[in-house]
Amino acid sequence: EVLTGRITLDAMGNFSPVMRQARGYRRPEGVCMVVGTCARGEWVDNSYGDLIYSFTPIMNDKQYFWEAFPSQDLHGSKEESRTTYMFTYMDSDKRRPSMASMFEDYLNLLPEYPGAKGPAGQVPDVS
Repeated sequence: EVLTGRITLDAMGNFSPVMRQARGYRRPEGVCMVVGTCARGEWVDNSYGDLIYSFTPIMNDKQYFWEAFPSQDLHGSKEESRTTYMFTYMDSDKRRPSMASMFEDYLNLLPEYPGAKGPAGQVPDVS
């Protein structure tokens, strides 16, 4: 069955029946892989945020982009919280790196990312 309309709003992503139909039920050709963490404590600097920030060269056919912004701690803590993401766009070839390897890159790069440093230049301990 074909879906038609003057305006259609679809926020379901890759699993949307509308997108599956538009792709002819083929697998997506590209993906956006995202890893990240939330941090809290006195060292968090929420005086600014990053929407799209990149500080590394292309590595293994991937360009990493970063986002960081103040967030609310859903566990009841009154300490400052900060959410940090690293993401990249790539084709969906099965030979691409796994989410686990990307998260390892994230943990290795996080201390170098300016958006994860505290007001006095403190870096997160990822050990």
